[in-house]
Amino acid sequence: MLMIEQAEIDLIKKRWADFFDRYDYESDINRLRERYPDERSLYISYKDLSSFDIDFADNIRKDPVTYLSVGEDYLKTYIGRTREKISRLNIRLKDIPERNFKYEIRNVRSTNVDTFISVTGIIRKNTEVLPRLDIAVFRCPNCGSIISETEYYRKMNEPAKCDSCNYHGKFILEIDQSTFIDTQKLEIQENPDTLDGTSQPQRMTVIMEDDITGKIFPGDRVTIYGILKADQKFIGSIKLTEFNIFLYANNFKKETKDFEDIRITDEDEENIKKLSSCPDIIDRLSRSIAPSIYGLEVIKKALVLQLFGGVRKVLKDGTTIRGDIHILMVGDPGTAKSQLLRYMTSLAPRSVFAFGKGSSAAGLTAAAVRDDFGEGRWTLEAGALVLADNGFAAIDELDKMDQRDTASMHEAMEQQSVTISKAGIMATLKSRCSILAAANPKFGRYDVTRTIAEQIDFPPPLLSRFDIIFKLVDTPNKDNDSRLAEHILMTHRIGEIYRSIENTNINIDIPDEEKYIPEIDKDLIRKYISYAKNRIFPRLSDEAIRILREEYVNTRSSGVDSIPITARQLESTIRLAEAAARARLSSIVTEADALLAKSIVDYYLKDVSAINGKVDIDILNTGMSSRQRNEAELIMDVIKELKNENKRPPEIDDVIEYLASRGISRKDAENSIQKLKIGGFLYEPSSNRIDVIK
Repeated sequence: MLMIEQAEIDLIKKRWADFFDRYDYESDINRLRERYPDERSLYISYKDLSSFDIDFADNIRKDPVTYLSVGEDYLKTYIGRTREKISRLNIRLKDIPERNFKYEIRNVRSTNVDTFISVTGIIRKNTEVLPRLDIAVFRCPNCGSIISETEYYRKMNEPAKCDSCNYHGKFILEIDQSTFIDTQKLEIQENPDTLDGTSQPQRMTVIMEDDITGKIFPGDRVTIYGILKADQKFIGSIKLTEFNIFLYANNFKKETKDFEDIRITDEDEENIKKLSSCPDIIDRLSRSIAPSIYGLEVIKKALVLQLFGGVRKVLKDGTTIRGDIHILMVGDPGTAKSQLLRYMTSLAPRSVFAFGKGSSAAGLTAAAVRDDFGEGRWTLEAGALVLADNGFAAIDELDKMDQRDTASMHEAMEQQSVTISKAGIMATLKSRCSILAAANPKFGRYDVTRTIAEQIDFPPPLLSRFDIIFKLVDTPNKDNDSRLAEHILMTHRIGEIYRSIENTNINIDIPDEEKYIPEIDKDLIRKYISYAKNRIFPRLSDEAIRILREEYVNTRSSGVDSIPITARQLESTIRLAEAAARARLSSIVTEADALLAKSIVDYYLKDVSAINGKVDIDILNTGMSSRQRNEAELIMDVIKELKNENKRPPEIDDVIEYLASRGISRKDAENSIQKLKIGGFLYEPSSNRIDVIK
């Protein structure tokens, strides 16, 4: 508290008394009186303070330490009339406006020190909740007198002398007579979607104390209200003139909506509803995604549906079914994968971009770290997928990640949570986000004669968790190449004209400019997505259920010696159908939505999970088709059988000849044997002989 006259303190206390006389907080005070010390906070609306006395409310903002302390002293006296002495009580403010209070972390300055402010961001780290001395009781070693000192954050405040015997020296801390409060340190980071893309997110330390500790975790998006404090820097024992700042939290608010920070005005809402009435709204949205990239119509349509996503369901038994859609793009270099990822990151509200090459498992999910933030203790730090909770995560060059790191994504993709059990920390963080990933084939270019599992070093279970997998192959085609070249050349020409206009201020006609700019403004698309995800929760109609059920059963029954699809593909289709309804701002999933979703799933399955035109989901789930698996099992049985007959490993030609009698061609047999050798199932103990690895 600042050094002020007693008369001013009495005046502030009287204003608090007048405030409580005018506004009905008696029920809250009675509840506090009954539940103390389990509850020690009274929540007061700043709107009530402003309507009571605007100057009084503004003084609380400018000098919160003094005004809140006096208010707390008044309440302790008021409540203490009817019960034992109240040792600690907190006034916490709520309903705080943004004006004059809200600051971006990077814009907090020295003039804000000791004022009441609010900051919004993502929690990156937290420490465990620890006890801190609140009122320290000291005993004089000379005469035994008891001295009490109120303690504040960081440095312990010890008595200077004993009033009874005038002793100057070291006093004995009586821990059992002292009182403690809970304290916790957090680190909050700016929201990535509020940055311009070239800035590094700024961070700030937050101190939580008493009954608001232990309620915020890494990955949570929160607004924290509190008093900005300054803490002097040291080099060894030398005091510096520079100070660190931290926020001493008074209250906090978790964001409950997916895209709460996107403001939608009445005019915006009218434009959104008008846009949704267009019969071809999904096509218009897809044409607005990276118009400078030629073609890729189906992929862009799928990306539109990914932005809207399906409906997350929580059943009565606690089972959660994800609504977020995961997409993987695998293809040749130069097919605009990275460009699409960058564009989607700029388009999607609340997005995080990560490079597979520079990311570890901890960087994507979460990490237990040991640093000065926790005074040498272990703390939990959220990774990219946790930071993208309720948003969108783009991961480029996923193929460059170590296989042990990609394995950590299994839980994050399906259960949409990240479980950490390291350094004595056991925690589960939420990662409810859509994932858009891009990867290059391990041999440089996509080989259409090989399965997708052979082209990338991903474990099949991870591949099966993607709702849609697209392959992008750069195949020479004269007509297509001509259109692509024309599109790229015109894009460059328009860019050159823009630069000329920028430098010379001369108006230049741009031919066919509308083809190269989004049909719908990027800002309006972000608001459209936010509006749809917050307010539209479509339900499957009877017609949609009938279509999806019949298509699923018919597709399953079409496989003679293979399984074309599984229940996972049905769930992917449902999510896409719900997203299509959301994109139209419709509360009902129609037959047309179901058919659109089915066409996208069929497109990708025929592209990446088919051999000779026949879809076999085992190619994605196990890395080989049902026929290939049966052939592999037969080859290994034949080798074992011939080995038992001859008492030695058989020659490769004998095995191939035997397989030919069982209807397997020489080429297929040679390919299967080679794959089994690469997979570590077979080996050659000597030249031209083959054996099974036990």
